[in-house]
Amino acid sequence: MAAKTLYWATRPFGYVGLELDRGQIFEMAGARNDEKLVRLGYVQQYTGKANDLVECAACGGRFIGHNERIYHYEKRHVAHNPFTEDEMAEREECRLEEIAPLNLDQTAATLAA
Repeated sequence: MAAKTLYWATRPFGYVGLELDRGQIFEMAGARNDEKLVRLGYVQQYTGKANDLVECAACGGRFIGHNERIYHYEKRHVAHNPFTEDEMAEREECRLEEIAPLNLDQTAATLAA
């Protein structure tokens, strides 16, 4: 039996009813926009070993590293007040623009030009 292809989210986004966080491992569901997610850089194929993944103790989600798991845990499983949520969202967006920029030069409009 062939191993399933795993992907990891390069930034948080919703996918077929799941809220994925950066570094979270998942299987593509054959959704309509799967190709776009890869092309634009929202996801990358996971090429590491299954033993290298780390698991969230609260929900069982698998992640490519400890930092990604810790960030997920603090975001999803720790109560925040509105002020810390806003601050956290701003920090996250700035950080993601640095470490995981989207491939906006690969949009359908850009490629058609």
